[in-house]
Amino acid sequence: MELDDGIYSEKINNKDTSRHRYTSDNISYTFNKVFIYDYYYLDNSGVKKKFNWNESWDENNPLQLTAYENPGDNGIDKIKIKVDDWLEPFIKYDSTFTQTPFSYFYLNSKGKSKDTLNAIFDVGDESTGVIDNRKNLWIHPPRSYTFRILQLNPYPCYYLDESVQNWSWTLKTGGFYLDQRWIDQQEMIEIKYEYVRARDEELQTPLGKIICKVTSATGSSELSKVLMKTYLKSYYNSKYGFVRLEYTNINGSKIVIQLIEVK
Repeated sequence: MELDDGIYSEKINNKDTSRHRYTSDNISYTFNKVFIYDYYYLDNSGVKKKFNWNESWDENNPLQLTAYENPGDNGIDKIKIKVDDWLEPFIKYDSTFTQTPFSYFYLNSKGKSKDTLNAIFDVGDESTGVIDNRKNLWIHPPRSYTFRILQLNPYPCYYLDESVQNWSWTLKTGGFYLDQRWIDQQEMIEIKYEYVRARDEELQTPLGKIICKVTSATGSSELSKVLMKTYLKSYYNSKYGFVRLEYTNINGSKIVIQLIEVK
């Protein structure tokens, strides 16, 4: 293990060429495991919504919101994670990559992805990575469609050593993620993410009652001398990973993501 800006990851082992070399010791997000999540977006008036697949600009519906109860064929109804561990494309472009690759699927109410070929071959709509080891769990949030607003929020991150009460790391980001719908400029910003351990909570979920380790996190950044804040309350369980994620976004809205099924 090596500590890099607050996150413990596995050291590169050039002698080990096995496919699952950074995944074999995972605790929660193990190879071929599938997680299904429900979610909702809560606007500033307290109304639940979901997102459309559409990425194009629409001045009448800039955030591409759709009905929570009936999002329709073009609405994102559920989020699926599949731990496919397809490492080769990542290390081809980044030789220092030591995460477990996984895929996000953005499914409509019929369980289909927007890209029909993706659905046929069970290929994800977005590929990214998770760090899952005996020290900590750290995962990229969904960042396609309107979900890319979550780039500015604290990433889900949990330290397994319960004697550690707080931890932090930083991220420089910009460009694609600084969308005019929430930040109307493109310069890079640095965000400091700080996490504080809270009391355990028992959640009633579709999987039954789950005892969760809870953390509260804050993302702090500055743009044109204005302090910006985002927040995350996360619920972790070693068997299921992150069971519930409650985000407060840069525009004051909320996104709540809840685990409903594991396969």
